[in-house]
This record gives sequence, C-alpha cells and structure tokens, in this order.
Amino acid sequence: MTWILLIEDEARLAASVKRGLEEEGFTVDVAGDAAEGERRALAHGYDAFIIDWRLPKGDGKTLIERLRSAGRRAPVLMLTALGDVEHRVTGLQAGADDYLAKPFAFEELVARLRALLRRPPLHQQAQSLQAGGLEMDTESRRVTLHGPGGAALLNLRPKEAALLEHLLRARGRVLSRDVIAERVWGEAPYVTDNALDVTVSGLRQRLAEAVQEAGVAAPEVETVRGVGYRLRAGEAAAPNRSEG
Repeated sequence: MTWILLIEDEARLAASVKRGLEEEGFTVDVAGDAAEGERRALAHGYDAFIIDWRLPKGDGKTLIERLRSAGRRAPVLMLTALGDVEHRVTGLQAGADDYLAKPFAFEELVARLRALLRRPPLHQQAQSLQAGGLEMDTESRRVTLHGPGGAALLNLRPKEAALLEHLLRARGRVLSRDVIAERVWGEAPYVTDNALDVTVSGLRQRLAEAVQEAGVAAPEVETVRGVGYRLRAGEAAAPNRSEG
C-alpha cells in the first residue's frame, strides 16, 4: 500500500490525478493549498509527494524546503506550468526529486512516480517500519517483536495489519477515527464504529499476548479521547513462566 500526498489547487486536475492513481493501486490524499499540504505532510508518513509549484497560501518550492528541513525524506515529484530550465533547476535545488511540466500525460506521471519509489534508499526505508521493539515488513506484513525475553512473530488479520501499518507510518502522531477508516477500509462513510472498534481491540489483544507470552517490548494502541488513536512505545513484561 503506497500512500501519496497530492498538493494541487486545481480541483479538476487534482480529482483526475487522484482517481487515476487510485486505479493504479495507490492510496491518495489531496491538499488544496500549501498550508494544508504542510499540515498533512508533517502529520502522516507518506511514501511520496506530488507538489504543484503555484499554490495558495504559499508555493511548492518553499513547501518542499520546509518539509526537507522537518526531516521528511519521501521523494517529491514537482508539477508546474513553469517549465523553463531555471525553474526546473530551482525546484530540484529546493529538494524535489523530479520535475514534470504541465500539461503532462498521466502515463508519464505514473512512470516518473514509480521510478522515484524504486530508488534504493527509499525502497529500503519503506520495507521496514519500526516502533520500539516492533518491526514490520510492509510488503509481507510480517511483524516481529524484539525484547529482553527474545523475539516473537505477531500473526495479524489483514485489517489489523493495515491498521498497525498506518499507525506506524504516523510515527506516534494521532490518527482520527475517520482517517483510520479511510486508510484501512477505503470508503470511510461505510465503515461502522463497531468494525473499527473490533479491529482496534484485536490489534491490542495480539500485542498484549505477545508481551505476556514472550516478554518482548511492544507498543500500545493508545486512545486519545475525542480524537482517535496513536501508537505509544510500551515496556517489556516479564516472561510468562506459569506451569503447564
């Protein structure tokens, strides 16, 4: 599951690109101005950014510089109607990884985006997500817990694994229930509160069982009342030494 943030103020173009990328298998968020784009980019662990140069409430070049300064290393594909060499060089110097001038063919956008995502440093980073003693391989969804008592594999149901992945990508920040529903189920309006609660409860139970059975450190799914959930580093428990 590759998570893209598209920052584009032309609503029709943004809707078209979002729809096309989702048909290609990506998960896509859209921000309509630089301020919203920065807020979303800093709140979530996106795999890549597509950023327009000309934006309300700022500009793409400055936004990229701010994201890089804040430690966001995901690749950036810059979109702009400013296609001259000077602007291309300026955008790349600001921290963009590639540049696509408007108007563009959607097929080229997808090809450039996939090429950015194949770059080794990003590929290696995207393969493994970690929090405390927990490590998740994002391709196989294999989850390993490491701690003083040893290591344990965590067997999760598909929705539990998807929930854990997005909590890990959020890097300790709070995800609202609506955001979780959208990320894990895809169509947030059709997700019942009970379905979400059952998935959260199941993930918590499996993390707790790993702590008790293997004595490994595991993060906890913390409820932030009135807001949503976040992953908080946990502490290792003593191994279960009961008889039988």
